[in-house]
Amino acid sequence: MARHASTLRRLWARGACQFVALTSLRVGSARFRVGARQGHPEVAYLAPLTAAPTLTRPVLAETRERLQNLGYQAVITGAVAPLIRDRLTADGFSVQFDLIVLSLDLLTSPRLAPHRARIARARRRDTDRVLRVDAEAFGPLWRIDADGLGEARRATPASRWRVVRSPDVTAYSITGQAGSTGYLQRLAVAAGWQGQGLGTALVADALAWLRVRDAQTALVNTPPDNQRALALYDRCGFTVEPEGLAVMHRDLK
Repeated sequence: MARHASTLRRLWARGACQFVALTSLRVGSARFRVGARQGHPEVAYLAPLTAAPTLTRPVLAETRERLQNLGYQAVITGAVAPLIRDRLTADGFSVQFDLIVLSLDLLTSPRLAPHRARIARARRRDTDRVLRVDAEAFGPLWRIDADGLGEARRATPASRWRVVRSPDVTAYSITGQAGSTGYLQRLAVAAGWQGQGLGTALVADALAWLRVRDAQTALVNTPPDNQRALALYDRCGFTVEPEGLAVMHRDLK
């Protein structure tokens, strides 16, 4: 897990809880992405982009002061790796959610059997239906909006956005790649289509794309209570990493 920690921090800090339209914030040598959390304008969304040593107590104190000056009453972070979690805990943050990280060795794991699902490249005109699928698949805490969809697609240097049409969009996935590591950034299946192999088909498509691009490892995260997702990734050959990620929270009052 250690070899992936910095990349996980950079890529998944953008919104393991909810993606939002974000702006940059620099405090000392630390950099963050900041915005109002989707659906909660009084809550700041804070995504650390630099390594744990940059998050000193004075830096975090000034960051909180700036957020207060912007009118925020509380702050929630993106998914952070253990070293950043520890820095934030020392500053008074608490863990709001844990996330399980799973990995798959693309060099040694067997390839998944192809599925007859109609997987196609997503188009801009698919956005509304994709977001409806996302809302059906995830509860209010985890679903994303159009800004979040864009953030997910831009989180890695290369990305792949695919949908299943039956004939309307019934499932979608976003896969990213940064160097030798691939990321299953987002995967959702509409409520009425779950249990029919569409999730497996999209995972197989994502892994095949990553292999063609010479990625060596695929990573994905999910909440520990998402048993359907955990079962899917287990069937696809993923294994749980010893260290996960955490979403942190702190009041600013």
